[in-house]
Amino acid sequence: MKYTFFIILFFFITALSAQKTANVILENAEFLTFDKTQSAERQVLKDNVRFRHEGAVMYCDSAYFYSDKNSLDAFGHIKMVQGDTLFVYADALYYDGNVKTAYLRRHVRMVNRDVTLTTDSLNYDRNANVGYYFGGGKITDPKNVLVSQRGYYYPARREAVFRKNVKLTNADSLIITSDTLLYNTQTKIAYLLGQSEIENRDGQIFSELGSYNTNTQYSSLYKHSLVKNKDGKSLTADTIYYDKERGLGRVFGNAEIKDTTQKVILRGDKGYYNEITQESMMTRRAVAVEYSAADSLFLHADTLFHRKDSTFSLLRAFRHVRFFRSDVQGKCDSLVYATRDSLLSMYADPILWSDNNQLTGNLIQAFIRDSVIDYILVKENAMAVMQDIDTTRFNQLIGKDIKGYIRGKELYRIDVSGNTQSIYFPRESDSTLVGVNKSESSFMTIYLKENKVDKVVLYPGATGKMLPDNNLAHEDIFFPTFVWHNAIRPRTPDDIFLKTEPQKKEERRRRNF
Repeated sequence: MKYTFFIILFFFITALSAQKTANVILENAEFLTFDKTQSAERQVLKDNVRFRHEGAVMYCDSAYFYSDKNSLDAFGHIKMVQGDTLFVYADALYYDGNVKTAYLRRHVRMVNRDVTLTTDSLNYDRNANVGYYFGGGKITDPKNVLVSQRGYYYPARREAVFRKNVKLTNADSLIITSDTLLYNTQTKIAYLLGQSEIENRDGQIFSELGSYNTNTQYSSLYKHSLVKNKDGKSLTADTIYYDKERGLGRVFGNAEIKDTTQKVILRGDKGYYNEITQESMMTRRAVAVEYSAADSLFLHADTLFHRKDSTFSLLRAFRHVRFFRSDVQGKCDSLVYATRDSLLSMYADPILWSDNNQLTGNLIQAFIRDSVIDYILVKENAMAVMQDIDTTRFNQLIGKDIKGYIRGKELYRIDVSGNTQSIYFPRESDSTLVGVNKSESSFMTIYLKENKVDKVVLYPGATGKMLPDNNLAHEDIFFPTFVWHNAIRPRTPDDIFLKTEPQKKEERRRRNF
């Protein structure tokens, strides 16, 4: 054990000796003076002074050389050469050969291939091969100019780290401002390591973490970044991959694609935006918010597509569509909303609710004027249900097509065509129930006042009967196709995410009335 300790100590001392720094060598000077009375340690050198130290050559006009300390002070036309790629210029230099560090002052310029660093104070650590400044500096390459209060430049890695008041500019009208920025002078990629803003001709990018390729204009952004274009579109997400040249943006996690000109927002966990085609897509808990009117529309589907065409837009929703607005709510399996025609079309088992009214059919279309529904058209197997004031009775209309007119957000007229049938509960002026009216005709018009049946017009060849409201069979007060879908109706914007009840369960529910 004792011998093992001495062996380890021997190798440790040997390693330290091997790491001892070589001496700084004075290679040339026109004049050399040495005055012990002024300084016992200092040699004074003038004209064409040249030093060499471990692969670096230093030139100057004059110098103080401290051979015992392995250091020097150099003045005038400083030039430091390392290899064939790194050149440093300054007015003054202090070099410590023991730690291989150069301290350069006034009009400092470090040139590495096509990269130039300029500052007034630069410390160059040759061991770590890094130059750092702390009183303001600038790095330029053929593509970009970067300035900051503090900075570190690594010549071998072709990388620079900038801190405090960082600004990158280039001839392409690109401006990056940041708190902390890492820049690779070879790849021309800027890495955002703090609160940053990127501004170009078309918009801005805000991010705390990410990268931006100044050559290709491709950016990878994290920590809920924002891409904002001057055309009114913006992308926000936990992760954004944005290719400005191709006009493509992909978003992941808490994502939002916003169009302020069309007043449409898409939200979800995964999506994309194409600037060329003006198309957007969102999926995974996807939501569309249309806020052109005072009352916003909230719509959810498995997948949402939005396309902007000139001044118009097209919104398409697929699978498990549910939407909410205070005056109207709906459910279907697919939906298309085109602002060019001001038309909202619902497909595959659509249901539309308004106040105490429910509409169903093969296809439901809402025609919109000035952001308000003007009329609703239900095609094929159309049925309208209006809940009566006592909530246990339901006025019902069925036919081939139904057209409902809306005024001031209230349904005031319903036209039914094609083998129309109705069941409704007429009441006296004091709301006393008269009975049950069952009618059939080719066409029917229902007039409503304050969401109550006011008048019924049947034509031509109408037939009907009035039944007393007692001891009535189920088929006397309900059509065979009747279902009151109240349980799956969205009541708030959050309800658009609720899973709808199975249809069979809802059909069983109707038997309870």
